[in-house]
Amino acid sequence: MKKLCLSLFSLFAIIIISFAAPVINGITNNGTWTSSGTWNLNRIPVNGDTIVIPAGKTIVVASNVNMSSDDVYIKVYGVLKFTNGKLRLGENSVVELMAGATITSVGGNNNDKIEIGGVSKFVGSDLLVTGPAVANAATGTSPTGFAVSATPLPVKLIGFNVARQQNNNIIEWSTAQEFNSDYFEIERSENGSTWSGIATVKAAGNSSSIIKYSYTDRANAASKVYYRLKQVDIDGRFDLSAVRMIKNQDIAADVKISNGYANNVFVHFSSQIQGAVSIKLISLQGNTVNQSLISNPIGQQILSVNQNLKGVYVVAVMDQNGNKFTSQILL
Repeated sequence: MKKLCLSLFSLFAIIIISFAAPVINGITNNGTWTSSGTWNLNRIPVNGDTIVIPAGKTIVVASNVNMSSDDVYIKVYGVLKFTNGKLRLGENSVVELMAGATITSVGGNNNDKIEIGGVSKFVGSDLLVTGPAVANAATGTSPTGFAVSATPLPVKLIGFNVARQQNNNIIEWSTAQEFNSDYFEIERSENGSTWSGIATVKAAGNSSSIIKYSYTDRANAASKVYYRLKQVDIDGRFDLSAVRMIKNQDIAADVKISNGYANNVFVHFSSQIQGAVSIKLISLQGNTVNQSLISNPIGQQILSVNQNLKGVYVVAVMDQNGNKFTSQILL
């Protein structure tokens, strides 16, 4: 993450923010979790990611992966296989197995484990867990660490972020697909475990394009706040998102750049920049292939990119005072 100069901001509160990275997909069959080449973003998963193991793909945990301080959402459509390895996840993490998906241990080695918040949800002696099933902080301990879940809802959630503007928290999210969705309920917590609904936002219902949503939680001066989304379909079934957390601290505000669904570039501003901001996509040969000009940006901004562009590019963000920073992405 790059730090923006304080001169870029007006008198808005300065905060540290935890936001969603785009979906990271496994692309190498039998690729190991700790190899960057296993994943489409050419890096290993990090805090805030939604991690997808596609149908027909097997991802292997062959060593100890310590993400105990990281909260992630793992969606398994294929196979998550353990060969003498541990996957330690943060207490707000979720592991969801879709119908037909499996988690397995080769040889039933009890060194093979999934832990959420230090609690074992799967060990090697369980041998096999099949979907649909889900494990989170509320489900039991192995061998009942995964609870049977309903078939997941056909809503593809992308870009779930939180930003700070004075004493207000701006919650933003996007969907890339919706089918029979009814509404989103924004849930809030100050301890990460006790939740209450604070608002509902009507969903699109049926859509195959990217739709942006937002809600402002006003006059919230708590030192630390957690948010999650409850997506409810027209039949009353629902699904919960991963958790996002925001803190009020005296620390420089951040901008996050990353690539997401369908060749879109996500630029997230944790606080508002005054004036016009230029966002450019530049090839490694120095050619500008895409450019947008945004006024007074805050929160999540999406830059749509030509579907034919593939490879490594540089995203350059510049404000009207000439302050500039860059980040590389893989399309």
